[in-house]
Amino acid sequence: MQRTSFYFFIGLAVLGLLVGSWGMVQRLLYGLNPVAFGSYVPWGLWVAFYLLFLGLSAGAFLVTTLAYVFEMERFHRLGRLAAYTVLIVLLCEVLFITLDLGRMSRIYRFLISPSFTSLMTWMFILFNAMLIIYALKTFFLIREDLVAWSQDPQRKGRNLYRLLALGKSDYSPADRARDHKTVHGLSLISLPVGLLFYGTNGAFFAILMNRPIWNSALTPLLFIVAAVLSGGALIAFLTHVFLRDDELVTSLGKAVLYNLVILVFLEILQFFVGYLGDNPRVVAALDLIALGDYWWTFWIVHLGLGGLIPLLILIFSKNSPRAVTWACALIVLTFLAVRFNFIIPDLAVYKLEGLEHTFYHARLRTHYTPNLNEWLVSLWVVSLGLLAFLLGSRWLPVISSDHRGGMQHAH
Repeated sequence: MQRTSFYFFIGLAVLGLLVGSWGMVQRLLYGLNPVAFGSYVPWGLWVAFYLLFLGLSAGAFLVTTLAYVFEMERFHRLGRLAAYTVLIVLLCEVLFITLDLGRMSRIYRFLISPSFTSLMTWMFILFNAMLIIYALKTFFLIREDLVAWSQDPQRKGRNLYRLLALGKSDYSPADRARDHKTVHGLSLISLPVGLLFYGTNGAFFAILMNRPIWNSALTPLLFIVAAVLSGGALIAFLTHVFLRDDELVTSLGKAVLYNLVILVFLEILQFFVGYLGDNPRVVAALDLIALGDYWWTFWIVHLGLGGLIPLLILIFSKNSPRAVTWACALIVLTFLAVRFNFIIPDLAVYKLEGLEHTFYHARLRTHYTPNLNEWLVSLWVVSLGLLAFLLGSRWLPVISSDHRGGMQHAH
């Protein structure tokens, strides 16, 4: 990334933190009182953002798996960047889902009184396992350069790098082989852990019997395809911005194209089966997606800007790295609409006829529109993640420039 672009995005992230801080202060002082969701629609914008970041981490997870489990050389250059991306995105995930909890302070109960028959407990366990694995994996991937930077008299912050290298002052070929073996071992462990983590998130929605769209065997599959699509698009974009590897970008673009086609096909199946089954609640939820107040997020944002335009670019300009990058950027930027249209419509259908006329209160409505507080908090979390990623890309050796995943980083 060029210096001008770097400082522009740093400024954007800092501005986002400053603007969003008002929403964060309200959230911390007044709990969930400032938000727009309630009893009938208990999940809102923050859960949609959680699912968005969940998918982004899945794409980066897949890249590290291909690089260090299956030892696919072409992905080694992406290894460090992908591992660090997983780490940052996981932190954004946990912030969003923690903020969505009514009493954040009670999260400790997962530790002292876990219920192992609850999928939420397993989500908590698997998330922390992923966080630990990727923190260690990132460390062992960059340790060689941390040692080298700590010994470079021309480099600023030598003491910090010495601390991050845990005081190690030399790095031998034996150390390199040992660290590679450790990364391979961590990757082997992360494969079942990651698959269980992402699968558990999909199953969490699929087992809810009173949510007819979610309660489907198609839901976990949609989760996987959507995650690989959005995460793969993010990695392709980052590859162009940080590595300038045209061949790798176009290769990733082909994978993104295939996943985009599969996702749209699965969505068509979802509507086809839903309408053909003629279940009133399913039809009502599908009508909300296609014809409700937020029809434009489905037709214009998702299928138009995030579907048709990237599809045409990836078909007709598949050999242009810049065009592929723009297509992938469009997919990532519009994918929140996919997650929003998954979360809200199934919640926004009254499950008991006449319930809307029995009680009247702002918190007992199924009409949900994210309010300013929710957007400000979301801006704060996204800005924090962007700032952490940018600073890491500049001051940590997470950008690989050789085919082995080595580092020749220039400021």
